[in-house]
Amino acid sequence: MLKILGGQFRSRRLKTPRDNEITRPWTGRARESVINQLRGHLYDGVVLDLFAGIGTMGLEAVSRGAKSAVLVEKDRKIFSLLQSNIETLGCEEQAIPIHADALSSIPLLRVPRPVDVVFVDPPYAMMTDEILRKKIFEQIKNIDPLLDEDGFIVLRSPLNPQTTDYTIGNLTGPEIHKEGAGMWILFYGKSNT
Repeated sequence: MLKILGGQFRSRRLKTPRDNEITRPWTGRARESVINQLRGHLYDGVVLDLFAGIGTMGLEAVSRGAKSAVLVEKDRKIFSLLQSNIETLGCEEQAIPIHADALSSIPLLRVPRPVDVVFVDPPYAMMTDEILRKKIFEQIKNIDPLLDEDGFIVLRSPLNPQTTDYTIGNLTGPEIHKEGAGMWILFYGKSNT
């Protein structure tokens, strides 16, 4: 059972699908590590959570004081669990679920600006497919103009940065963190140019 790790909703449980093949929630350790690195950016910030799943990262951000979080999930069953988790926590004012493709223009049109933190957590199968990976990188490039000057984009991937080029548009980075076997967390920032 997944729980919120800290903040207002600490220890509150999130509904998860019975079949873990559908989603791949962040481990508690990886989540805590990322949240700690984003300290100061989440409080009173705007968060965009692409491929949100059941809301693990977006709802953690809301629990830690994010002003608003737009959580985007395409799978109908998972989206239903996401809505349920938002209702259970009673954070409908801050957490806005959107049933849409994370790679479409819909999330970019719906999120308040500027965006302080963006979580991009595509299915690993999408990251290992070169064509889909290019689409993911293209969407990240599209987010760049919406990003706050001090904002961050956080990408989770199974691909080793030594064998995969993670350069994206004009964004700075990535700063690379390894979290367990086959999980890399990449932090991008806004370019000053």
